Amino acid sequence: MYYQNVRLDPDAFHFVYVGEAKACCLNHFVWQGLSRILGRSVGWVSIVPDILGDYRWGNVAVLNPQAERLRWATGRGVSMRVPMAEFAARVGREPAVRRLVERLLARQGQLPVWMFESRPELSLCRMPGVSLVGPQPSIVSAVNDKTWQYAAFAGLMPLAEHRICTGCGEMLRLAEEMRPSCPDGVFVSMAYSAGGGASMVTRSSAECAARFVDPSARYLVSRYIPHVFDPTVLGVVANDSDVYIAGVADMTIEHGNAFRGSCHPSLLPPDIQENLRALTTIVGRRLGSLGFRGIFGCDYIVDAAGRIHFIEVNPRKQGTTMEFCCTLERTLPPGAANLFELEYHAVTRGEFPDNTVEPDHFAAPRFFWGTWNHKTERDEITKVGVPQHMTERELFALVDGGGVAGHVVREHVGGGMLVRAGTFLGRVVAVGQTREAMLAELAVGRMRLRESIARPAA
Repeated sequence: MYYQNVRLDPDAFHFVYVGEAKACCLNHFVWQGLSRILGRSVGWVSIVPDILGDYRWGNVAVLNPQAERLRWATGRGVSMRVPMAEFAARVGREPAVRRLVERLLARQGQLPVWMFESRPELSLCRMPGVSLVGPQPSIVSAVNDKTWQYAAFAGLMPLAEHRICTGCGEMLRLAEEMRPSCPDGVFVSMAYSAGGGASMVTRSSAECAARFVDPSARYLVSRYIPHVFDPTVLGVVANDSDVYIAGVADMTIEHGNAFRGSCHPSLLPPDIQENLRALTTIVGRRLGSLGFRGIFGCDYIVDAAGRIHFIEVNPRKQGTTMEFCCTLERTLPPGAANLFELEYHAVTRGEFPDNTVEPDHFAAPRFFWGTWNHKTERDEITKVGVPQHMTERELFALVDGGGVAGHVVREHVGGGMLVRAGTFLGRVVAVGQTREAMLAELAVGRMRLRESIARPAA
């Protein structure tokens, strides 16, 4: 165990979160929902792989053996991302974690566990008394396959011209066959490509051949469509008919497929947003027919003519989940179910609770929010940490109550750290009473993140 400050409240019923630190802020809403459902005091423990300079929240256990070895070798903290499959498997094997789980089970008889994305490698959930509050991992794994999505939603969703194939040789052939009719490029994705990690917009055979070399992988080959908006829709599936839509946000995408953040409310016209919600409801019902229960999101693009094109469904929480939780907390009536309360009832009962309240998607916005994720593109050394003087929830409350626009920097790795390429340096969340004020604060937060870097690592 790299670090831990776990202190259990003897009078509380505890749940456990397993995943990256960026989602620890959501524990408040899990706590809020479980407190209402159980009618008793609730606490939690977070098990994360993230190496940070400071862990200011309580009850966190950090498990990252590789970073611990690197700390001894380099003499400094090393922040690095760990594949979630690897981390989930390690959590299930860690003796200290199993002792903690057994201790909680002995006290309370059952233990809810939640993840940002359900993973089959988390063997803890196969222990008697432990339950995963989220979609079934086997369904999540199947739905994550982009080739499955395009086959399953053909005729239901507006899809770009595409082909599905097996092997890099066939992918190259199909890409070249499509290229004359795709002047803006051919988009190639492997079946599993989270965050654009295994996909790219290609403009030549050489690009394809250099990037995609697996002779047995499944590929989605599609026309790249120039567009002006990248909307994302967040929702919850209760069954094959009941789907809750939290809202629509505009994503910021770089290099054609790299997600950097989102802004809300969307700048799209109301009729297009309504069509996006309707399409997402269709997707949710299709997932519900497969047995999927829980929070999910759909990504789209909208071209200059206002045409919507489906990109993908993410059978998990999305990057906008925390901000929509904060938005709904400020705009729904007191006592209305939050997103995790909806997910809990969907998973355990297959229906939404009586205190479900749909948001008014046509109401004038009370505030504007935006986010930015700073992911390092090379190894970096940080010189200073970026402190967080208030929580994201507090910022939303401040601005909604008439306060000036502001921003928070979340999960900054800290000063004097070696940050490996592909790792999140930190995340900015800005809120304002106008879009312009929010964007100005977002820019300040992004600058603070950049200025926290001392130099590239040698």
